[in-house]
Amino acid sequence: MLKDTLDIVLKDARSWAHQAVAQQWLMSSDLAGLDEFDARSPATLFDPGSHRPLIAAFFGGTGVGKSSLLNRLAGDPIAKTGVERPTSQEVSLYAHESIHFRALPNHVPLDRVRMGRHHHDDLRQVVWVDMPDIDSVDQDNRQLVLDWLPHIDVLLYVVSPERYRDDKGWRLLTDCGGDHAWIFILNQWDRGEDVQLEDFKRLLAHTGFLDPIVLTTVCPEPTSLPIADQFSTLEGILKEISHQHLMHQLESRVELIRCQIARETLKILLERLGPENSDLTPYETAWSKVWSATIDDLMTGLEWSMRALVSLYTGREAQPLGRSMDFTGDSDHPGLKTNQEKPMLWDAWAEGRTQDAVTQFLVLLGEAGMPHWPARERLAHWPEQTGKMVLQQGQLKLRQALAEPGNKVQRGFMKCAWAMSILLPVLAIGWASYEVVKGYYDSALHHLEYLGSDFAIHSLLLIGLAWLLPWFLYTRLKPSIEASALKGLRSGVRSGLQIAGDSMISVLETFETDRQREIHQGLSLMERLERPRGEMSPSTDLAPLLVRMVPRVKDVPPTLEPDSH
Repeated sequence: MLKDTLDIVLKDARSWAHQAVAQQWLMSSDLAGLDEFDARSPATLFDPGSHRPLIAAFFGGTGVGKSSLLNRLAGDPIAKTGVERPTSQEVSLYAHESIHFRALPNHVPLDRVRMGRHHHDDLRQVVWVDMPDIDSVDQDNRQLVLDWLPHIDVLLYVVSPERYRDDKGWRLLTDCGGDHAWIFILNQWDRGEDVQLEDFKRLLAHTGFLDPIVLTTVCPEPTSLPIADQFSTLEGILKEISHQHLMHQLESRVELIRCQIARETLKILLERLGPENSDLTPYETAWSKVWSATIDDLMTGLEWSMRALVSLYTGREAQPLGRSMDFTGDSDHPGLKTNQEKPMLWDAWAEGRTQDAVTQFLVLLGEAGMPHWPARERLAHWPEQTGKMVLQQGQLKLRQALAEPGNKVQRGFMKCAWAMSILLPVLAIGWASYEVVKGYYDSALHHLEYLGSDFAIHSLLLIGLAWLLPWFLYTRLKPSIEASALKGLRSGVRSGLQIAGDSMISVLETFETDRQREIHQGLSLMERLERPRGEMSPSTDLAPLLVRMVPRVKDVPPTLEPDSH
């Protein structure tokens, strides 16, 4: 037996899938296969642990003798035939009086179900079902057949020599009832020929039945002409199948086939979640290329805004980057108000260009098989957050640039020039003062001439040059406030964009963690549908009789060739 019953796994699978839809990992249309999966079986008609008979149903076209065959098997005229029911409009059940049904199939009108009871103990192991004619133009008949198919163990497909090539009903049963065991009955054999029987077997071989059970019967039972048929063989086969061992094999086979279908359905859903490989390197590389090109475009496009901001606000506004330009046109005079306009650093164009980069990356994710809707949801506010990061870093770097303009070397030379602008004039003044005192002393002592105007002029020139040269160097080395602010603002904008780009990697890692969790849950559900070691295979390990009754090829819908005769 399976680790869990199919019903429990399907319930958990639907819960997982609907949760994935709510989180946009899957689309609502992806759940059609899982929601429409039919886990009904013949056992659902009976209470657990109660006697479980074989459910054998007669299918066929109009006028092939299904009801007559059922009456002959039952030994009583339980089914209407001939003129009374040219086209079946109801389902007839014929069961032993000790059999108790738990429930009828869903959506089956009770007024279209006819129940017959008998007391023959030798027929206790079989519940007979007479189905509507499957070649009827009445769509209600077709739906009634589809509602009952999951509750059938053995399909007795009845044809006549004249209509064994009709494929309308055959296609319906093979498309919707491939899990069942089949017995093929060529009824009204008194009007048939051996060549028709061989042709029918050949057609069945083309549809996956290598050695099908094909029996010939004459129903109603012949009375005038002693025509031999295989009715007794049919009775023996049905009694043999109704033994619990073979019924258990039939049930196990159907359950395993449906588990395989459920696994394939879950596999399709898991493919919607992308590859199982969790290596993010290719996606990180792709994003780096996209964002690097975007940064270059943004830096070029924002150059005018940065220059305008620096020119307008340098040294006069505490928070210049929050200002905006008035493009709303709410004033009396439409257009720009040149005396009031304030440039905005992060504008609609920049946010739109950022959104373009996100969209381009989402396209790359989709091309790689990744579900892009969850990623789109996680990145819905990313361009806005990028703008906030750019403004934050821009203000920070701008303040730092204004606080410490230039670079370290430049600031070092500025300090030296400032010191020299003080030291050199002091030295020049000191030297001139020394010469004045010395000249005065010598002149007074030796009665020489005092220092003249030439000395005074040259001393003043020396002192002036001693101050002018370092001051000139200082003014040349001192960076422009506007240039420093522009440089700092550029650095801040680029830094903010790079930080935002790195945050995308974090978002991608979170996205991948959530995606792997969804994949793990889906794989766990598939593992619960695994066939345990030693469990029978749906196509092997069957009793020889059942091997002849089940098709070997299920994936190819059989097609009956049109009658060429």
